[in-house]
Amino acid sequence: MAGDHSHEGTHFLSSFPVIFFGSLAIAGIIAFILHNRLKGLPKIGQKYYDPIVLILGMWCLVGLLIDAFAHIAGEVDDTFFTPWHAIWYSGSAAYGAYIFYAILPEGGFQQLIKSPFSVLKGIENHHKPGVYGIIVFAISGFGDMIWHELLGVEENTDILLSPTHIGLFTGLIMSVTAPVWSAWADAKSGKDGLKSQLLLVFGVGAAWTVCLLMFKYANLWLAPLQSYCYSATLDYCWYSDYNEALQIGLRSMYIQAALTTAVLAVFLQRWSPERGSMFVLFSFNALGVWVYSTFDYSLLWMGLILAVIAEIFVFIHRMKGPKWYIPFMVAMQIIVLIGFMLISTADISDTRYWIEGVNLHVIPFGWSIHSTVGSIVVSATIAWVGSIIAFPSKMPKELPVK
Repeated sequence: MAGDHSHEGTHFLSSFPVIFFGSLAIAGIIAFILHNRLKGLPKIGQKYYDPIVLILGMWCLVGLLIDAFAHIAGEVDDTFFTPWHAIWYSGSAAYGAYIFYAILPEGGFQQLIKSPFSVLKGIENHHKPGVYGIIVFAISGFGDMIWHELLGVEENTDILLSPTHIGLFTGLIMSVTAPVWSAWADAKSGKDGLKSQLLLVFGVGAAWTVCLLMFKYANLWLAPLQSYCYSATLDYCWYSDYNEALQIGLRSMYIQAALTTAVLAVFLQRWSPERGSMFVLFSFNALGVWVYSTFDYSLLWMGLILAVIAEIFVFIHRMKGPKWYIPFMVAMQIIVLIGFMLISTADISDTRYWIEGVNLHVIPFGWSIHSTVGSIVVSATIAWVGSIIAFPSKMPKELPVK
């Protein structure tokens, strides 16, 4: 592999330090300006700490998106030192440097080096995810360099299963959600319009984007229609066995139903969405599927339409609560997909439906009417059950003993 890309590998090696150190130099200049204006960069928990942490986390996320696209598109060489790694790891280096500064105790570097575990243990619990996340990311990043250089570079679905990549994903999720956990402990957070929730939805949305990559292999939005549709006697879908095609589709639907439920439940457990917050949150889903599909604009539009629906129907949450809103949005994920797929299914059949045995099969998936409708109902049911777990009924108080 390295022999086939020797020229490209040389280009990678020369561009890595330019991007890595160049971006860090720019970040250093910005940090210097902020330091002078604010009379010192904010320490952990101080004003502006959360926005800075989120910006640095988003830098890491952009690096992940670029790196994921490169792996998915096969634009990789047998080396760790790629331009996309330079963007990703320069972000993590900047994040790590800032966290290192932000957690410095009164004793300074000497105290931190002498008793690092005591310093980390003393951090308030709601600030620990951001600090621990970048530590996990740093360790995994160093391991990823060794892994790549010794064992080669992963492609396609392999990128989701590399042990060092799993560590990077975990560390990144903890890092980008740092403002969420910081605000969780503040009783007044997120109660003053969209502005007060922007950091929160950005954090949850960024984590959702990472999770979308982790479960990319089980997402019907990203899978080609041929991989789960059924076209009877026509040679269009990949599987001639109806049950096999159906089961592949259902597994993906149910996994995404659980993922969307988890993402929404994290936010809605603590905050009631302000106008605009659900659109921003679901826009991260649109961004993720757009990048992971190697920039399929139809998926971007699907994601943005779903985001508009999430925003328009937020009144369901206000009237009925999350146990109604979350299942509704999970069902809408499939309904939006069906609507868009209807446009591109002319090759499956000349008609919108056909009879096979006693079953009515319908476009766009070619599944029976039972499975097409039932898959939406079951996905919504998964979301409903998840909502019950996330928002349990209050336990009855014990009656006083007479």
